[in-house]
Amino acid sequence: MKTIISMAAATALLCACGGSDDDTPPAPAGVIDQLEVVSTADAYNGATPAGAAGPYSVITGIVHGKLNPSHPDNAGIVDLANAPVDANGYVSYTTDVVILRPKSAANARRVLFYDVVNRGNKLAQNSFVGGGALPTGAAPDASFPSLLRYGYTVVWSGWQGGVAQTGNGATGSVGVSFPVATNKDGTPITGLSREEYIQDYAGGTPNVIPLTYAPASLTDKSEVTFTARQSWLNAAGKQDYAAPSVPVTTWSYVTNANGSVSVQFTPPAAVPTPSGASVPPDAGTIYSFVYRAKDPVVMGIGFAAVRDLVSYLRTGTADAKGTANPLNDMKQAACAAGTNCPASPTTNFDVAIGEGISQSGRFMRDFLYQGFNKDANGNKVFDGMMPNIPASRKTWVNWRFAQGGRWSKQHEDHWMPGDQFPFTYGTLTDPVSGKTDGLMKNCLANSTCPKIMQLDGSFEWWGGRASLVVTDGAGHDITLPDNVRYYLVSGTQHGGGSGVTTGVITEPAAGSMCQFASSPVSQTAVERALIPALENWIVKNTAPPASQYPTVASGQLVASDRASVNFPDLSNVTVPSGAAATPTPVSLNYSGNVNQLFVTDYSNAVPVADLSKQYTVLVPKVDANGNETSGIKMPELAVPVATYTGWNLRGTGHAVGEGCSSTGSAIPFAVSPATKAASDPRTTLAQLYSGRADYQGKFGAAADALVAAGYLTALDATNVYKAGSSSISTALIPAP
Repeated sequence: MKTIISMAAATALLCACGGSDDDTPPAPAGVIDQLEVVSTADAYNGATPAGAAGPYSVITGIVHGKLNPSHPDNAGIVDLANAPVDANGYVSYTTDVVILRPKSAANARRVLFYDVVNRGNKLAQNSFVGGGALPTGAAPDASFPSLLRYGYTVVWSGWQGGVAQTGNGATGSVGVSFPVATNKDGTPITGLSREEYIQDYAGGTPNVIPLTYAPASLTDKSEVTFTARQSWLNAAGKQDYAAPSVPVTTWSYVTNANGSVSVQFTPPAAVPTPSGASVPPDAGTIYSFVYRAKDPVVMGIGFAAVRDLVSYLRTGTADAKGTANPLNDMKQAACAAGTNCPASPTTNFDVAIGEGISQSGRFMRDFLYQGFNKDANGNKVFDGMMPNIPASRKTWVNWRFAQGGRWSKQHEDHWMPGDQFPFTYGTLTDPVSGKTDGLMKNCLANSTCPKIMQLDGSFEWWGGRASLVVTDGAGHDITLPDNVRYYLVSGTQHGGGSGVTTGVITEPAAGSMCQFASSPVSQTAVERALIPALENWIVKNTAPPASQYPTVASGQLVASDRASVNFPDLSNVTVPSGAAATPTPVSLNYSGNVNQLFVTDYSNAVPVADLSKQYTVLVPKVDANGNETSGIKMPELAVPVATYTGWNLRGTGHAVGEGCSSTGSAIPFAVSPATKAASDPRTTLAQLYSGRADYQGKFGAAADALVAAGYLTALDATNVYKAGSSSISTALIPAP
C-alpha cells in the first residue's frame, strides 16, 4: 500500500542530510496534498445506464498537488527547479478532476479507466461512455456499448498548462493552474518563441495572432522575425524552414482586455510559392512570428500530475491532509478477474487503463517515453495504454515556452517539437540520426511497461508519418514488442467520420478550404471494441485481436507516388453530388504529399532541419478503386460507394494544392456506366450492387466479420452499421 506522507514529514525528509543511519524513506516525488471534493451528485439524474449493475455518481473536484523538484523521478520536468516552492520546498499546482463511478461499490469492478482530456474536453464521454451530460443528461441507452456496462470507474483530470482550471470539470473544461518559472532572483525568464498563424486554420479575427506567452517587451522589436509564405516546400520539393518567404513589415502588439497580447498585422502584397513565383496572400498563407517571450509555464507538471493522481486513486487511503480517498470503498468491489478475488485487497483498483485521443494519444506516448509510468513505489501507473490516432508523434509539452496544443501536419504547424526520434516502442538504432532509443526504454529499465494498443487512421499515415511506428525510418519493417498491438483503420481522416449511412456526398462549394468532400469512414467503434479486449489481455492474458497494418514485405506499404500507391487517375471524373445524385465534374490532381520529416534541431525557436537526413515515410497501397487494401476495413470501406482517402487537398484561396489539415477525401463512384466519365477507371455502383438489398446484405456481413474478429461490438454492428446501411439513397442504388 502506498505510504501517505504528511507535508510536515515531507519537509523533514526534504531537509534530511546524507550519512544518517535513519531508515526513513526519501521524500516522495509527488504528493496529493488534498483532493478537494467540490460536489458529489447522482449521474444522469439517478438513472441506471443500460447494462450497468446500478446507478452511477459523479464527483467533481480539485486536486492540490505538490512536487519535489529534487527527486530523480521529476528531474526531467523542464523548469521545475525554477518554479516557486512553498515552505517545505515543494512546488504546488492544482488541476480539475472528474470521477464517474458506480454509486455503490457492490455494482463496481476494480477497473479504473483514465481518459486523457483533449484541450480540456472529456472525449471519452461521447466515444466510450455515451449518454448525455454527466449530472443531468440521459443515461447511456441500450443501443450503446458503454464502458459503464463493465462497472468501470472513469476518471478525467487536467494536464495541459494552456487550459485554465474551472473548478467544475463535470460540466465545463477540465483544466489546471501551473506555476510560472522565474530566474533565481525572481526576475522573469525570457527566451525566443515562435508562433505560427494560418487564417483558415486558426479561425478568430483575421490577421490577429494570439500569443501563447507575453512579449518580454511591448516596445523593443529588435529580435522579431515575421515572415509569410505559401508552403514549407522549397524548389526541390523538400519541406524546409528556409523555404521562400517575404517579411511582414506592418504589425503591432495589441493588449487584450484579459491582459493577454496579440499581434495585429497587415498581410504583404504578395508571397512566394515554392518555385519563387509571387501570388497574393490568401486564407492558407503561413505566417511565422518569432519574438522574445517571457514567463514560461512549467508545462511538464502535467505528466507528473497524472502519474500522482492515478497512483493515489489506485493505492492511497488518504491525502496528505488526512481526508479519505473517495474511492476507498472500491476495495469491496468485485475484482477485475471476476473469480478468486482476494478477501482483503490492499488497493482500490486491480487495473488502470490510460487512453487518449489525438493530442491525448500523443500525451500517452510521451508519458510513457519520459518515464512517468512508474509511481512512487516503483509500480506501474497504467497497466494498459491505448493511444488513439497519435501516429509517430509525441508532444510539445515538456519544453520551455511549450505550446501543447500544436502538432505537426503537412501544411499547418509543420515545424513543431515532438516529431523527432524515437517513433516506435521497442529500442532500436535509428539509421537516419544514428541515435538509439525507444518509447519503452525507460519502462523496460524499471519493469513498468504496460500492455499497449495503438490505433491510427489513414490520415495518420499521410499526415502523421505513422509508418515510422512499424518501420525503422529507412523503409524496413520492424517487429513490434510482444506487449504492443498496432491497428490501422483504413480510409479514415483524423478521428474518423460519422459513417456513410445514405451514401450521399455533396461536393464542396467554390472557395471551400478543402477541394473534396471529407471521408465519412468511421473508426471510433473499433476503439470501443478494443478497450475490453485490452482489459482481458491485462487481467487474463487473453490474446487480443491481431495487429492490422500494411508491411513492406507484403507489398502493401509503399512510397507515396501514384505509381507505387496504385492510385487511379481521377483527374477527369464525374461523380453523383447531393441528394439528387447530380452528375458533377471533379478533377483530382494527385500530389502524393506526405508530411515529410528530417532530423531537426528544435533547441531554439527557429528549427534547424538537416535536409540530408530525411526519414522514409511510407503509406498504404490501394486497389483499382482507390481504396486501401490493408488494415481494418470498416464496412464503409469493405462495401464502398466511393473512394475514401486519408488525405485531402487545399482549395483555391487556401494555399491551393497543399495538404488540407487533418481531413480525408470521398470521391463517389458513378451511379451507372451511363453516368460515368469515360476517363474514370473505377467501377460503378450498378456494377458493384444488384440493388439496395444486395448492398445492405454485404454491408451487414462486413460488420459481422469485424465482430467475429474482435474489432467491432455486436451492438455497434447492429445499431450503427446495419441500421445505417438501411438508409442508403435510392438515387445512388435505385434497385430494391
